[in-house]
Amino acid sequence: MTTATDSLADCVWMLICACLVMLMQAGFCCLETGLVRSKNSINVAIKNLFDFCIASLLYWAVGFGLMFGTSWCGLIGTTHFLPEANGGYWLLSFLFFQLVFCGTSTTIISGAVAERMRFSSYVIISVLVSGLFYPLFGHWAWGGLPGTES
Repeated sequence: MTTATDSLADCVWMLICACLVMLMQAGFCCLETGLVRSKNSINVAIKNLFDFCIASLLYWAVGFGLMFGTSWCGLIGTTHFLPEANGGYWLLSFLFFQLVFCGTSTTIISGAVAERMRFSSYVIISVLVSGLFYPLFGHWAWGGLPGTES
């Protein structure tokens, strides 16, 4: 039997883990900045910051719903778009936990294309990965929210 304290402890642990994953953004930024010519270091840092910002907005708006919403024919999620605070602290903790992984996965691409792609082209890739590809493949792998039937 789960008590409210256990649930709160689970959420705190999930938030701590999410913060550790978010630190990977800074780590990737340092790694990628060290691997490029000095004239491009600020461009790499901006890509990393942009990744987290765009991934946060897109994943909150549509990605979470596509990834963990009620499944339609096993292809996409159809609910949980624009999650709000009235979903409870567990849902918001889970959203943040998944959001930082979405941002980190997009940042990995930024390292692969450092100095090889214009920023405007990279924006398109970042939007597609964080708003569509990552949630879609995530839905195929994990389906609905934990503790619910999908």
